[in-house]
Amino acid sequence: MDNINRILLAVDGSENAQRATAHLIALLKAGGMPAHEVHVLNVQLPVPTGFVGHDTVEQYHRIEADKALAPALKLLQVAGIQHAPHILVGQIAETIARYATEHQCGQIVIGTRGMSTIAGLVLGSVASRLIHLAPVPVTLVK
Repeated sequence: MDNINRILLAVDGSENAQRATAHLIALLKAGGMPAHEVHVLNVQLPVPTGFVGHDTVEQYHRIEADKALAPALKLLQVAGIQHAPHILVGQIAETIARYATEHQCGQIVIGTRGMSTIAGLVLGSVASRLIHLAPVPVTLVK
């Protein structure tokens, strides 16, 4: 399958991530993007395990990622678009770019701002960094 048919939607649960999801859905429905695979990715930042165990951190990442993925997954499901959720831990821009490379995605779609003050600062720089790191076109939705 041609990699143009694989789209990576990176989400953080924010309103901008929901707008990015809605934008992608609109493009797919209008035939503006020939996607056969939509990969929905949430990247959790690493948490030091010095005071808590590895299992506790892993559970925390799962819970937070599930909350972040839920709005996008619901929109895609209602729209009838096939998708697969993925959760990774790492530095956000680097992890998104690596995922796109490893899974041969032909496009990345992402919102421009995060959901909290800290996430907003991080995602603003994430979008900028991702543009430089990504091996494929990046669509930023605000």
